[in-house]
Amino acid sequence: MQFSDYDFHKTDTTEPIKIIVALGDLEPSLLSMDSYGDYFCGYNLTTGKFEGEPGHGLETILVLQLKVEKDLEPQWSLLSQRAKAKGIERNLRWEDRQTFSPLRLGDHPDWHLAWRRGALFERLTDEKLKLTEGLSDAARKARADFGGTANKELTGSLDAVKKSADELGVPTAGAVHALLDANSVKFGTGAIALHDANNIPLSSLGTGSKRLLIAGLARKVATSASIALVDELETGLEPHRIRSLLNTLGAKDASATQQVYATTHSPVVLKELDHTQLTLLRVDKTTGNHRVHSASESAQGLLRSNPEAFLAKRVIVCEGKSEVGFIRGFDQYSCGRGNVSMEALGTVLVDAGGAKRVLPPANELLRLGYNVSIFMDSDVPLEAADEEAFVAGGGSVFKWPNQCALEDVIFRCATGPVIAMLLDYAVSLPNGDKVDAQICTASKNQFNLAQAKTWAETNTLPPGTARILGQAARSGDGWFKRIAPYEHLAKNILAPNYPHLHTDLTGITTALINWAWGQYDRT
Repeated sequence: MQFSDYDFHKTDTTEPIKIIVALGDLEPSLLSMDSYGDYFCGYNLTTGKFEGEPGHGLETILVLQLKVEKDLEPQWSLLSQRAKAKGIERNLRWEDRQTFSPLRLGDHPDWHLAWRRGALFERLTDEKLKLTEGLSDAARKARADFGGTANKELTGSLDAVKKSADELGVPTAGAVHALLDANSVKFGTGAIALHDANNIPLSSLGTGSKRLLIAGLARKVATSASIALVDELETGLEPHRIRSLLNTLGAKDASATQQVYATTHSPVVLKELDHTQLTLLRVDKTTGNHRVHSASESAQGLLRSNPEAFLAKRVIVCEGKSEVGFIRGFDQYSCGRGNVSMEALGTVLVDAGGAKRVLPPANELLRLGYNVSIFMDSDVPLEAADEEAFVAGGGSVFKWPNQCALEDVIFRCATGPVIAMLLDYAVSLPNGDKVDAQICTASKNQFNLAQAKTWAETNTLPPGTARILGQAARSGDGWFKRIAPYEHLAKNILAPNYPHLHTDLTGITTALINWAWGQYDRT
């Protein structure tokens, strides 16, 4: 690993980089008292605490530190209080470092597809290649074959060199030949690479395929490559092959054979994980300090239904599909006017599936350090104590005033012409043929669709009409109760007429959009 000034927090090289790891489940060679006795420490598996001395009921561990100062030279050392008191220092022996040297699945996995020292291909067997003599003979033959051809084609040039050498008294043993340099043509075992049936090297495979293959090889040699580092696990793989890679790495195994540290930006990866396998690492941008959050069992349902929430900066937990479509519609209208979308700013919408289901995912995401808000109707409110606790913990709640559902507040806050557009849109939807009957039922046959449309167009709606239309709009399956209809409604009807809507609607909507754009972020 090569370091630069950019690896230091805020490029401040006066504060050294320090990374300290505890190594447990030690190999027999690492438990040698003669080699490492002064460096043994203890770890309590029950309490999770470290002790300066090994002891009864404690796992014996070694503590390894990487330190990088402004000279950029990495310094590896074992740490223990006893060794410090004795004034002694040491690192792990090379052969012991190789014992648990981690496999890294990065962007360049070709190394492991040839017979090289430390490569997985080499570790597949205890057999040693006895090809040194044969490889040397191949190099000699290549030199000779090249010379036989080159000497015929370079006769003039070779004669000129020979003549100059003779004139200057430079010894050439009587002749000058063009041969491959013996120091440049050497074949070692690293020249032996894996090829397919068409003699095409496996290193020519796509990045994802190579990583998948190498993960399979690592599984075969897990005893000598028990730690794997995978950067962006999903790179180059389709969803079904991502699942295959996870299975190969042991994500579904009852007992682990490898310890895998993987990063990801893919909801497909998260969807396949158990909550016990998920850890979030957060950094304080001011101090550079890190905090680790482990997901609890209550996160499992959200991992399956909305894994993208765990990849967001902020999450709006919506009561249902109506609220999701409503926010999206306003965001799409805003994007059309040249503003940045909430998705680009890291905001994700979660459909909770009902008023009674918004709190569990919201509380879990809040505990994990996300910026979280709830967007819901107020006709089925949260328990006051639950809402207060959520807000006290840093969450935000956006809900309509006066115990309103979304349809109620839209019709009550709209002007006549806007209501006319809403009625026209409702009739155009697949269940539009039911709108007239639903209005008649909600109004107890005081008026029908045609009469409501006339009043709306002439802006002469009698008192209470908007309230009745709101009730009709949410009766049965609802006029708009899906994501796409509400996207259209918000984008093409409400947003263009925003200045004419009542503040009961626009006040909450504006605050919600500002929150989605990150204006009230806690972290």
